[in-house]
Amino acid sequence: MKKQTTDPLAAYNQLYKEIDEIYHLYAKKEGVSDTALWLMYSLYEDDTVYTQRELCSAWHYPPQTINSALKNLEKQGLITLASIPGNQKNKWIVLTAKGKETAQAVISPLILAERKAFQGLKKEERTALLSLTKKYVELLRNEVN
Repeated sequence: MKKQTTDPLAAYNQLYKEIDEIYHLYAKKEGVSDTALWLMYSLYEDDTVYTQRELCSAWHYPPQTINSALKNLEKQGLITLASIPGNQKNKWIVLTAKGKETAQAVISPLILAERKAFQGLKKEERTALLSLTKKYVELLRNEVN
């Protein structure tokens, strides 16, 4: 049985970590790292290509973490790194055919579950959740910096 806290901030932080755990357990069940899950999610969801720097920025991971996950995905044949014309340093990260199949099997059900859960909220609740979470992130960033 979980210990219930009466501190609203602690309760919020526990809920945030619980959401994080849901994704972690899903990634583990699917046999991928948390970082690999979010990288495939990004590449699959938008059906676009990114550079490593763009993925670091989008998912707030350090470059070393992204680099390690990318090397692992490349070793598995799920992504390829394509040269950007006129840019020797950066490369596009592209899902291979195998990567697209894997993302379809792993990411598509996750996105469907997220959409169902999000749609379980009333429209006003979805709007409030996004608005308040964004505001909290901005306020917290200002306080910490």
